[in-house]
Amino acid sequence: MTSSQAVIALEGVSYAYPGSGAGIFGVDLVIGAGELVAVIGASGCGKSTLLKVIAGFIRPDQGRVVIAGVDAVGVPARERHIGVVFQSYALFPHMRAWENVAYPLKLRGRSLEARRAAAHAMLDVVGLSAHADKRPGQLSGGQQQRVALARALVFEPRALLLDEPLSALDAAMRVEMRDEILRLQRVHKIATLHITHDQEEALSMADRVAVMEGGRILQLDTPRNLYDRPASRAVATFVGHANILPARVVSASRVETPIGLLSTAPHDMPVGASVAVLVRPERVRPGPSPDAVNTFAGTITRDRFLGSLRRFDFAVAGGTLLGETNAPGSIEVVHFPPAAVQILPGGVSSQAITEGERA
Repeated sequence: MTSSQAVIALEGVSYAYPGSGAGIFGVDLVIGAGELVAVIGASGCGKSTLLKVIAGFIRPDQGRVVIAGVDAVGVPARERHIGVVFQSYALFPHMRAWENVAYPLKLRGRSLEARRAAAHAMLDVVGLSAHADKRPGQLSGGQQQRVALARALVFEPRALLLDEPLSALDAAMRVEMRDEILRLQRVHKIATLHITHDQEEALSMADRVAVMEGGRILQLDTPRNLYDRPASRAVATFVGHANILPARVVSASRVETPIGLLSTAPHDMPVGASVAVLVRPERVRPGPSPDAVNTFAGTITRDRFLGSLRRFDFAVAGGTLLGETNAPGSIEVVHFPPAAVQILPGGVSSQAITEGERA
């Protein structure tokens, strides 16, 4: 997809905060009609700055921000015709729900009658018709979020920007609102950028996910490719849990690691190359392999019950593997298939390590 075909396109966009090394640098990003792109990364990686540049709250130091085929650098935020939903919702506490939803239409000079009709229609879309005359303080967090979404969509924007809109909700409500946002986004077929710190949220909602670090996009890909085929160790360790081991290539299907010789899927890395290998915890399975490939004896040193699964640290000669299973009982041997061993470019330290452990 070219920039002229996209709803939103960033071309070599950079912005540095004065007196700081923080910002975004050389960012290229294209979002098509009806596409939802999520952006994840650690705090300070540039996620919110990216959104502010697209919205028009920040003018980039260099590069182009193309919206609906037009270079929007210098175009005020109000004139970009983009809906924005903030983490805090930013509802007017003295206004009724329908008045909050209608506010963007008031700014655009629509009559009171037209504003009221459009606001009530949009509240019906988000399931809040019965609460149209309530003020924000009379609504639950999820209801306030729906009002904010209705307000962002009521003027039929070109695109929708979501700035961590679910972070203030409890776990059950986050799942419900996640589904609601996705439903509305699909119904309206609107190009959407979703900034979030929640990986599950990003992977479950987005058509593509961008991982940012240090103001740059490390990888932009489908959720499945991002998880199964990360482009680097940084992406592999940030997205989900991961076992990362230093390795030396010994053949087209084997690598030597601190925990032993591993069989891999066929690859084209040169013999002798220093690399890293990735094994996701859910691929570390209890019991021996039927053909004794990639099988290791050891001891559980930490065992966590997480409801639908069990996450365990398994000490083997040369290191510790992180595994996940729903099987009960003791575990004395684990294995993983060759297809589970992914080779990443670049070596790591001389010991087996477990990355991404947050539980």
